[in-house]
Amino acid sequence: MGKQNEKKHVVPWKQDYEMPYQVLFEQSALGIIALSTGGRWLQANGTFCQLLGYSRGELWKQSFPQIVDAEDRAACMDLVHRLATGELASANLVTRFLRRDGTPVRVKVTFSASGQRASQHYAILGFVEALGDESWSAADPATRNMNALPTIVKDEANQPEELPEPELSSVASESLFAQSESVEDPQEQLLAELERLELRLSTLDEQSEIRTLGHELATLTRNVLDYALAERDEALAQVATLHEARTKMEDFLSLASHELRTPLTTIKANTQLAMRRLRSVMQRPEMLLEGADGKVRASIEMLERVERQIGVLNRLVGDMLDVSRIQGNRLQVHVRQEPCDLRPIIEAAVREQHKALPERIITVQFPGDEPILIIADPDRLQQVVNNYLLNALKYSEAQQPIRVNVQLEPLVATGSFQVRVAVQDKGPGIAPEEQTRIWECFYQSPTIKAGSGSGVGMGLGLYISQILIERQGGQVGVISTPDEGSAFWFTVPLAQVEGEQAATEN
Repeated sequence: MGKQNEKKHVVPWKQDYEMPYQVLFEQSALGIIALSTGGRWLQANGTFCQLLGYSRGELWKQSFPQIVDAEDRAACMDLVHRLATGELASANLVTRFLRRDGTPVRVKVTFSASGQRASQHYAILGFVEALGDESWSAADPATRNMNALPTIVKDEANQPEELPEPELSSVASESLFAQSESVEDPQEQLLAELERLELRLSTLDEQSEIRTLGHELATLTRNVLDYALAERDEALAQVATLHEARTKMEDFLSLASHELRTPLTTIKANTQLAMRRLRSVMQRPEMLLEGADGKVRASIEMLERVERQIGVLNRLVGDMLDVSRIQGNRLQVHVRQEPCDLRPIIEAAVREQHKALPERIITVQFPGDEPILIIADPDRLQQVVNNYLLNALKYSEAQQPIRVNVQLEPLVATGSFQVRVAVQDKGPGIAPEEQTRIWECFYQSPTIKAGSGSGVGMGLGLYISQILIERQGGQVGVISTPDEGSAFWFTVPLAQVEGEQAATEN
């Protein structure tokens, strides 16, 4: 072809496509599609539309699952989901797409994830190649993982004579990943290079210069892919590091909790033995020296305070051990098969708090005098009530009473009943934006200060309570108004027959 004819051929080709990478996209011998992580269309080239007989406007009206044969649809969408979640980086699939007239066409699709998964630019690319019957029968229809991105093989028969390697322009000769102090974001630099190439291509008339830019564009595209793969590898390394750190933390919590239990048990036993001996001496005044009874009473009071603080430490150690079990999926909840009475469980928790803080007022309101039979783990349920009471005592003033309210509620959906236990205080209340966060592990409100009681805590009580209640078939929640107080509640199911009878009588 002469120079004049060459120019006539190039100019219309240039005018139809405004961007250089769009030329490669549209003129590809393979069908190319781009999907969102939800399986929606982002782009499709003309080769793909021609393969299925659709125009672009008609294709956009079809969802991606609709063009996949019904028998292959589940496997194809499962693969897309695994790519979207990052489980796979790329994979091959032999499947059947449906043409516009409804006839199937057998294709090989090479899927590949593109972009950072956490960003809005994350997409799934598909390179589609039509297959004949022989290729289909020999292919394995199962999805196969790939260790590398697909490579495009040159078709020797249809290629023009090989061009000499052109000298790279200043755009391509500069290293895209040079360690320069002026470049803070390599991705931004790559985008700028693409824009420069687009501007240069729009002003060129010579075929040789277009080929040179094609080489530069290919180099730049490889650098983009290298950068994306490096970003992916770095993200995977960070995930592995975080997983290892979490495992070590769980091991530390478990080991520390077990190691602390032994000395605390010994200290508590010796404290109780010392108090018992001092009380026995107080019952025999003849054994006391004159004026020694006051010192003995003071010693007993100090030992009682020591015993209470040992109880606090035991609770903290128990919470740490429970968190370790929860995160390691080893927490055990022993739900009894036979019903147990909720009343003595709540009364025991109230007595325990009265023993630690005898000056505080805690009132309990039950629905009548009948037993409240539930299917639950009594020890774990008492732990939840104790956590609720500790929070109420901690964040309310000493003169303010704590109210425990127990109610029976019918469940319209199932026709059964449940019991709701609410612990109400007159504390500072919780802001609406914090009411969901208080159930998170280790969360402590930065704006709420302890009013009275023990200020010791690690933000574990409510987190553990939520897990324990949910594993017993119940729910947790809070009703709170700033400056007016809070009511923390939980529900557990009643035993079916006895629950209905008790609810009817009440």
